[in-house]
Amino acid sequence: MLMLKLAFRNILRNKRRTVLTMLSMFGGYFLLVISLSVQFGSYEQVIDFFTRDSTGHAQITAENYLDRPSLYKTVPATSTFYQQLLAQANVVSATPRIVSGALAYGVSKSFPVQVIGIDVVKEADISFLVDKVKVGRYLRAEADAEGYFESLIGAAAARQLGLSIGDELILISQGADGSVANDLFRVAGIVGATEGLEARNVYLPLAAAQSFFVLPEQAHYWAVLTADYHDGPALANQLEAWLAPNAGLEASSWQVVSKEFYQTMSADIEGGYVSYFVIVLLVCIGVLNTVLMSVMERTGEFGVLKAIGTSPRRLFFLIVIETLLLATLSCLLGLLTVLPVNAYLVNVGFTLPDPMEVSGVVMDHMKGLWDLKVFVEPALIVIGSAALISIFPALRAARIVPVDAMRSL
Repeated sequence: MLMLKLAFRNILRNKRRTVLTMLSMFGGYFLLVISLSVQFGSYEQVIDFFTRDSTGHAQITAENYLDRPSLYKTVPATSTFYQQLLAQANVVSATPRIVSGALAYGVSKSFPVQVIGIDVVKEADISFLVDKVKVGRYLRAEADAEGYFESLIGAAAARQLGLSIGDELILISQGADGSVANDLFRVAGIVGATEGLEARNVYLPLAAAQSFFVLPEQAHYWAVLTADYHDGPALANQLEAWLAPNAGLEASSWQVVSKEFYQTMSADIEGGYVSYFVIVLLVCIGVLNTVLMSVMERTGEFGVLKAIGTSPRRLFFLIVIETLLLATLSCLLGLLTVLPVNAYLVNVGFTLPDPMEVSGVVMDHMKGLWDLKVFVEPALIVIGSAALISIFPALRAARIVPVDAMRSL
């Protein structure tokens, strides 16, 4: 307590220098909190969009399907399997999907497309496919009066084939039984933009896709959602244990299913820390200069303290405590200031000058993140950096020779 009182009195001796030093640390903490909040908040939005719409938080597939996708590697897509899946703890929702290639024909042109069979009702509850329909409407699960199923077609495929709402779309592919799969579908809607992820996709009702590819009561994977995408690995492990008696089936988290996307996000997060390092470095240089100047100005004082018996260790810790006290007070002041700013970013956010498309959904707002790590990590960085840079001035004070120091008085 005595050292703390001395440190507090010392930082109040030169109020101007103390205020300038605290402003430097305050600015560093404030910028770090806002940067982390916006960065992690944007990642939360992007990953949540991507996992809900594309991969799910976990997937149930046939063994080795992710490494070598094949038309013949399927999973059960029955109502019994679905009910058993929903009965598992932490499973919020799930939907089956069929994915395979086909050659699409319009009036006079052909175009290679990816055919995705979806459960119309379950897909609407999980993904954002309904929101991506730019022209026309969403699918109906049943065939029309003439026996034709509807389809959704990507914008690029629709443009290449010259198709619009109500036109006939012909698909040709291979059935799982070795037959030539061919059928005619009516276009109910056009999905996404010509540069989006869905640009070359054709969506069919699950029953239509099963009939087309000759996969009765089968799908290529189940996309499964839990409450939070962070729990994807735990959900995958839980499903893996549940599937153990079912030989040939496996569960994988979204980090495994979309490895490239996950690695890209991780690399981007690591790249963001470079800018944070620059901010901290600038703050450290200013604080180091201030603390070092303070020690040099007090050389005579430290000489007197050592002459009357103050140990070098006490002088060392006195300088460190002074610097840590400044850093702690700066972070507390920064916390009080940044709380309302971050609350605004979390609840309102800001409009992007150029809207960004994520998994086919246009994001025109970016929001921050309200999380303990957003406030704690910058504080630890600022206080830890302050402790580190105080070592050199503290060593200088501890090594002062009393006789030489008192000559400066």
